[in-house]
Amino acid sequence: MIELKNVSKKYKNGVHALRDITLTIEDGEFVYIIGPTGSGKSTMIKLLDGEEVPTEGSVVVEGVNVGKLRHSKVPLYRRNIGVVFQDFRLLPKLTVFENIAFALEVIGMSKADIRHRVRKVLELVSLEDKAKSFPNELSGGQQQRATIGRAIANHPKVLIADEPTGNLDPQMSAEIMELLEKINEVEKTTILMVTHDSTIVDRFKKRTICLEEGYIVGDIMKGGYIKRD
Repeated sequence: MIELKNVSKKYKNGVHALRDITLTIEDGEFVYIIGPTGSGKSTMIKLLDGEEVPTEGSVVVEGVNVGKLRHSKVPLYRRNIGVVFQDFRLLPKLTVFENIAFALEVIGMSKADIRHRVRKVLELVSLEDKAKSFPNELSGGQQQRATIGRAIANHPKVLIADEPTGNLDPQMSAEIMELLEKINEVEKTTILMVTHDSTIVDRFKKRTICLEEGYIVGDIMKGGYIKRD
């Protein structure tokens, strides 16, 4: 479960990015976070992955008060958080198999367990035939699939997808959405997806959190019911 209680974030330059945010996301939910540039979306992600701490209020993810973590404990916490960006960030000199395996090597998993898990992930993201390929040999959609595979390799409880379809054409975007839905269903991973793509939001209907000027201005449930603070 993700719980934000009366969360505000004000930066040293005076920018008030989030204002009194209270929000609960249950385990296994798939939630969009939308809003115009400067609405607070990026700050919310940074609070969830421990990159920033709230000025006021608390951010609790799977029982961990993220804002209270010591700096040295943040990397350990992040093992439960997968993050996917729109610019892929694959290691160019490693194959797809090696990119996914790398996420498991850093947590000390045995070589046998790594091979087993990577094969399962490759199957899940439909890249079995690209295991030995390098990133520059893949299409944009395949690179994003590999990035998602790396992000879920260690069974994170939460996957944060920051504009994962931003660099993809409509067909590839739809394929990535179908993959995220599959991960949400098969792996039972809670997914938070930041997006500007209204076509995706309209086609693949999910709970949608609307931010504006640091406030939650809408919480649109999948069925269309809207809650407002």
